Amino acid sequence: MPDLTLVSNVVPIRNKEVTKERLIKAVGKVMAEVGFQQLGVNLVAREAGVDKKLIYRYFNGLEGLVAAYGKTIEYWPSAEELLGPDKESIAQMAPHVLMSLFFKRYMRAILNRPYTLEILAWEAIERNELTKALEGVRAKSALEFFELMENDPPEGVDLTALVIIMAGAVNFLAVRSRIHSTLGGVDLQSEEGWARIEKTIDQLMEGVLS
Repeated sequence: MPDLTLVSNVVPIRNKEVTKERLIKAVGKVMAEVGFQQLGVNLVAREAGVDKKLIYRYFNGLEGLVAAYGKTIEYWPSAEELLGPDKESIAQMAPHVLMSLFFKRYMRAILNRPYTLEILAWEAIERNELTKALEGVRAKSALEFFELMENDPPEGVDLTALVIIMAGAVNFLAVRSRIHSTLGGVDLQSEEGWARIEKTIDQLMEGVLS
């Protein structure tokens, strides 16, 4: 006769995957609401409606769970999303065209992810091992995009510094749009306002990289 105690402790694969997905979704929601300092296994487990022990069983703890969330398309756009239908032609684009395309698509992608904007806002004032787990995901996505660039930028242009400045500016505007309808007279709640920003991105990239 089988040991019923052992049988009852076996989690069916389907249930396991469903539970993992619930925990991943829950940690994103809780991070967006309370930030990183207050984030804990109890809050996440309560949001997911499961035992907190499962966070350790499936993800080896909170850091592993946050890293798993960071790899989801709900949190961060993949290189494929940023490349869009231009994957074949993107390598041949002039540097200023490619850079402009990246930052415009990147801006639109994070604007469509409300939890991501909240998490980026928290990251501006908090930093720990959990935030580091998310930083790696973002860097990987950008590198995969720019690895396709075959044409070199003009001599003397510090491409790394340029990317940092542009990413910081885009993040700032996107995060501010959560609570500010306008900034410096630009409407951050309208398509017209974001179109103005996109046009300026084109002009900046052309001015620096042409």
